[in-house]
Parts: sequence; structure tokens; C-alpha cells
Amino acid sequence: MTSKVTASYLIVIAGVLSTILVFSVAPGVGFYDNQRFFETLCTLLTAIFSCSYLFRFASFLRLCNSNLISQILLFFLLGAVSSIFAHSPRYALFEWANFLLLLAMLYLVALELATKNTPLLNQILRLCALGCAAYILLEIIVYMALIIKGTQPPNESFIFGFDNYRFFNHVQTITLPLLALLICRSSGSKQNIFAWAVTSIWWTLLFVTAGRGTFIGLLAGMFVTWFCLRKDALQWCRTMLWSALIGLGIYILFYVLVPLSLGLQPFGFLFSVVDRTMENPSSSRWALWARAWELMLAHPWLGVGPLHFAHYGRDLQLGAHPHNWILQIGCEWGIPALLCLMAAIGLGLKRLLAVRQYLDTKDVKNHTTLAAWLTIGVAILVDGLVSGLIVMPTSQLWIALYIGCAWGWTASMTPAAQVTTVRLSMTMRVGGIVILLASIYFLFNGLWPEILNLPAYEEQNLQKELYPHPLLRPRIWAGGYF
Repeated sequence: MTSKVTASYLIVIAGVLSTILVFSVAPGVGFYDNQRFFETLCTLLTAIFSCSYLFRFASFLRLCNSNLISQILLFFLLGAVSSIFAHSPRYALFEWANFLLLLAMLYLVALELATKNTPLLNQILRLCALGCAAYILLEIIVYMALIIKGTQPPNESFIFGFDNYRFFNHVQTITLPLLALLICRSSGSKQNIFAWAVTSIWWTLLFVTAGRGTFIGLLAGMFVTWFCLRKDALQWCRTMLWSALIGLGIYILFYVLVPLSLGLQPFGFLFSVVDRTMENPSSSRWALWARAWELMLAHPWLGVGPLHFAHYGRDLQLGAHPHNWILQIGCEWGIPALLCLMAAIGLGLKRLLAVRQYLDTKDVKNHTTLAAWLTIGVAILVDGLVSGLIVMPTSQLWIALYIGCAWGWTASMTPAAQVTTVRLSMTMRVGGIVILLASIYFLFNGLWPEILNLPAYEEQNLQKELYPHPLLRPRIWAGGYF
């Protein structure tokens, strides 16, 4: 039971530390590589916990039906075959192993929530809020330092802890609704004011960065939730709306009126979002999407291999991933694997919505929780159509935490007769341990030997002899090309 009890806290702590760590874990390493270190440590511990669980227990809770399980297994089987035939099996198997261990991680979280529903979920949400509050303190320090300096600062300087402020937006797509959920679940308690404050300021930081993908994702999530749940989503929608309005007020006060009073221009990207959208609606995504489409048509069955858009798209010098999860999985893993993944997502959302029939009409707290899970799921899917949130290590951790919480909560709300205990044969247990150990090997084989000297590796991958204005494009490390 120790392994299961640790998983949720492990993910939250790793996600938080990777954003507030003010020093490099290795010489010359930046924020993105710090975050990759933390995710790798997290997935490694997950593999150890999972091996321990398989070694000690001969049964497990089956939290979903056989159709969903078969789609997930087929997705990873196709990915393994694709990796073997890729240009670099070493890098492809790294991505495959990372996804597999993230799946093991979210399953451990789901097991916890299925058995310790309300107390554990509340603790996880509080940990998320405390982590966000710690990050907000850092942002206050950064803000005060820039104000004291007295000159117009670059807007990018207002977001600390990320090599690109858009990576912070990827995290917000998941964490903003989680913070709003804490407001709803803590109504009437002393921590409710704290939850409102953190959530509102989190909105403020979204207005500062004007993350269009996050805005569109959250709006789409809210619309779908209102359409599906109607009056049961009323409290949830009000909470999101009021916290956003408070956050906008804080933004206007500290990032518009204060700078103007000092003779400076307003801070942040919000006032330029219309011009940026008109000038470049796709944010230079079209070339990436076109290349991914070409690769998908040229390699429809197995794709070019997990992680391999970084290789076949390097001449574009625009990104090491397509900024679209459908095109990414389709061109890297193949169309059959993409269809399996989409089927699994559809089945998962269907099961989530089915929980509504088991909730008491007066159970506002759990109706609100259902609304939050649906909003986050849709927000991830929509934001992922124009961003790389399924690629970045910190957002990957938060996505794993979200799916695990939603999955475990769904199981806890479902009648016990539908959540069965499955006996594992010795062959299945040994096979599972072998796959997990192989995943650990593939993970570290993909990181070695670059991990020994990341600055030199990333300098080499700038390919200055080929491209006049080379930039780091993160995928495994900040130097994403290989």
C-alpha cells in the first residue's frame, strides 16, 4: 500500500518543484532540462513502485472495461513496433517508455482515489494550491524587482521558471480548473479564501501571458460542460467566471494602472493579442502541420517513430513537435495507433459522463467535481490542437495527475459491482515486471550519454553550419533535434 499512497503526492511535488527550483540540477542546465530531470525521477520511482506492487500482490482493481484496456494495450503495442523500425530506435523507445510509465503513474493515482476518494482528493487539491501559491510568491518577487528597476521590462521576464512562458500556459490549462475545484469543494471552510486568492491570481498570470491556446481550451471545456451537464454545472461555471473577473481586475491594477502611473507601457501580452492574431493567426504552425501531414501520409501504418518529428522536421527550424496532438501521434505512431488513442479517450469520457446517473441530485460537491473533470479533459484536447502540452515534462506530469484523479474518482462514484478485482497469474506479474524494467532501460538509454554534458549536446544541435539563426527546440532536452 505504501507505493500507492505515495504516487499522488509524488506527482504534485515533482510538478511544483520543477517550476520553483531556482538552481540548476546540473552545470549549464536550464529550466526545461531541470523539469525533464524531475519528470524522469518521477517516472523512475513510479516504475519501482509498480514493480513492488506486482511483486507483492496477486490482484488489482480493474477500474475500466475490457474495451478501454484493449485500446490502450494496442496503442502501446503499435508504438513499440513503430519504435523498432524508426530512424533511431533509441530515441523512439525513450518516448514509448516515458508514455508507458506515465500511464503506470496515473493508474497508481487512480487506485489511490478509488479507495480514498474524498480525503485524498482534497489533500491533492490543497497541495496543488500550495504549490501554485509558492510560485506566485516568486512571481511577486520578480514583479517587485522589475518595478524597482524603473525601465520597461520585456514581457517574457514576468514568467519565471520556464524557458518559454508558453510552457507555463500548458501547466495552467490543467491547474486553473483544479484550483477552481478546490474553491467549490472547500466552500464554507477557512481555506476557501486562500483558494479564491490563489485561483484569481493564477488567472491574472494567464492574462499577463495571454495564452490563446489555454483560453480557447478552457472556454471550450466550459461550453461542453454546460452543454452536457446544464444546471449541474452552474456553481462550477460561476466559480470559473468570478475568479477570472477578479483575476482580470488584479491584472488591470498591477499590470496596467501601476505601470502607467510610472510612465511605462502596460505589462504583458494581453493588449497585443488581437494584433498578433491578425498578423499571424496560426503562430507559424502551418509549416509544422503541413510537415506532420506529409509524414502521416507517407508512413500511415506505423508512422516515423515516437519522438521522430524532431528529426524529420528539423529543417523547418520551427519546432521539434507539430504543436497538434492528433498530427503528432498520427505522424509519429501511425494512424492505427492514433485511432486506438482516440477510441480510448472517447470511452474514458463516456464513462466519466456516465457517473452522473449515480450522483444524488443534491450532491452539489460531486456534480461540481464531475464538471471540473470534464472541463479539464476538453481543455487539454483543445489546447493540444495548437500547442505542445503533451510534450513538455511538467505538463505531462499534471496531465497524468488529472487523468489519475478523474479515473479514480469515477471508479469511486461507480457502483462496486462494476469495479471488479482481477487476479493476476504469475506469468502476468513477471511479464509486467519485465516490461517495467525494460522501460527503465529504454528511459535511461535515451538520456545517455547526452545527460553527461547537456550544454555541449545542445550547442551541437543548434546546427549553426546549416541554419543562420538556430534556436533550441525542446523535446527530450532543450536541444530537441537529433
